[in-house]
Amino acid sequence: MKKKILVIIGDNLGIANDQIGYKDVAFMKFPVMINDEEFKESEEYTAAYLIERFKKEKITAHTQALLKGDLIKIVEAAKDNYDVIFHVMMGSNMSAATFQMCEQVRKGYKDIIPIINIDTKQVISGVGSILIRLTDILKTSDDIAEITAKITEITTNTFTYLCLPDLGFLQRGGRIGKAKSLLGSILKIIPVVGLLGDEADLGMLPIGKGRTKQAANRVIIENIKQKMQKYKIETVKQIVIMHMENNDFPELKDLEVQIKRELKFEKLIIGHPRFCEAVHTGPGAWIASFSLK
Repeated sequence: MKKKILVIIGDNLGIANDQIGYKDVAFMKFPVMINDEEFKESEEYTAAYLIERFKKEKITAHTQALLKGDLIKIVEAAKDNYDVIFHVMMGSNMSAATFQMCEQVRKGYKDIIPIINIDTKQVISGVGSILIRLTDILKTSDDIAEITAKITEITTNTFTYLCLPDLGFLQRGGRIGKAKSLLGSILKIIPVVGLLGDEADLGMLPIGKGRTKQAANRVIIENIKQKMQKYKIETVKQIVIMHMENNDFPELKDLEVQIKRELKFEKLIIGHPRFCEAVHTGPGAWIASFSLK
């Protein structure tokens, strides 16, 4: 008998809910504090809403860890209807508090329902890319050991690059050192930072910089080509690209052109910005995630 498997995911995944392609999914929402008032993603509170406020007002915003009570509610509702739960999480290298809370819940339910916490070591579309790869596997296998081994390999081979016109948003969110936050604003360049699956323990890394948006895209292409060469990959399994404001902006279109011209790939997905993600990217950012396997 095929196992019934529930997937839990936070709303920091860089894709729309309807892009997941798997029906048994439960969603959690990261609390976003704006000027000390709590918000959660909704039809009104979107990435566009927050970015517009960043542009027009002098506001402070930060995210908080997922709420333990919200997770327990999902597990309680699922424990009698599912055989196993996979919880796909933002990287522990980015939110240790969320990861530790999820581990506490997993241990609390170990004799009731198995919960497998997947530490993606990623943010935004990197999380979404690993989620989609997981749901692809779930369509053909319910062997927990096999699934876990495959996801570990996929996580190690997933690479996310963020082009951030203003690194200050990352710095204020505690994701990057203060000195690096000055780089883009002083030199008038576009920094490219990354979360690299094979160097995940190092957190957010400086990848390069471009004096134009096209040059920043070139940094992404050259870096992922190096990864493909290193791991002897001819065809990228999956790519997710997205712009935090508008996927029709020319910088994302240029990235898409460069990808199609330079790389072989199986699947290219145009992602979707989420409310909590805008806290850390600010306006004008665009992102690309590559799952080599």
